[in-house]
Amino acid sequence: MYATGSYTFFSLANWCKENGLSGNLGKQISVSNVQHLLQNPFYFGLMRYRREIFEGTHEPLISKELFDKCQEVMQKRGRVQEQKKHHFGFLGLMKCASCGCSITAQYAKGNGGIYTYYRCTKKKGVCQEKYYIQENELAIQIKTFLQKVSLSSHDTEKVLAALEQEQEKAKQEAQVEIEVLKSELAQNEVKLQKLLDVYLDNTLTQQEYAAKKEKMVAEKIRLQEKITDFEQKGMSWLEPAREFVLSLNQAENLLAGNDYPKMTTFLKNIGANHILRNRQFVFAPKIQYEMTAELIEAVSSGLPFLKVSALQESNLQPHP
Repeated sequence: MYATGSYTFFSLANWCKENGLSGNLGKQISVSNVQHLLQNPFYFGLMRYRREIFEGTHEPLISKELFDKCQEVMQKRGRVQEQKKHHFGFLGLMKCASCGCSITAQYAKGNGGIYTYYRCTKKKGVCQEKYYIQENELAIQIKTFLQKVSLSSHDTEKVLAALEQEQEKAKQEAQVEIEVLKSELAQNEVKLQKLLDVYLDNTLTQQEYAAKKEKMVAEKIRLQEKITDFEQKGMSWLEPAREFVLSLNQAENLLAGNDYPKMTTFLKNIGANHILRNRQFVFAPKIQYEMTAELIEAVSSGLPFLKVSALQESNLQPHP
């Protein structure tokens, strides 16, 4: 749930309470407990004892990949403000292009109604961004981009079907990759043994040994997971490709409504550096979404199958 970027420590603590989950001795799971749980390597198979990392004999509850996604979300946004007096759908999405301050929101009266506006907080002093942008105008700009990376349910089914046809071929190609990964894993185990030998010879301090061992054990877990992934799913690009196609369909669904918080979460997941400059919303999409936007815009006047073909040829093929 946390890896999706849609939940905070506070909301997850509440979720635990609502679902009857508790900690040791029946104590309520606090916000700090949630953060500790999300940072504990125990859940993907490692154990920390006296500042040293060991491989556990227990069955992992999650993959290291999922654990790493949680750390990325945590580092990217840090600790967020959990409770807000007002509900503004795009709050927390953008920074000011001129001074780097956060973009805040407020209500204002005009033309016989109450409107929501977004503006720079100007916490660093004078700012060149003197203009406000109305929420509906911002929503139009965001939807314009979503239109460029959207895929209808009908076309989504076509692309997913094409991916399924590639599954068997990908599994055969994956065998080569598996052999390479197994070779790397064997080398990793040799290095771990050499590291232990050096430590026993008193060449390294306990702190130096523990730090090096933690990195090598984490790499060992990553290689083992990658081998398992290839054995079970074939080429590793297939699953991300499916997720990518489904995200394009999610963009299509977002266009149909006005769920601004979901739009905010979607935009955070597919890009970075979201800023507001002269009433214009700008951000840096991930390369696959940037390419898709360019392709769909280029073929927007063509037939639907051209869009599907373009997606297959440029975004869904394995990359180095």
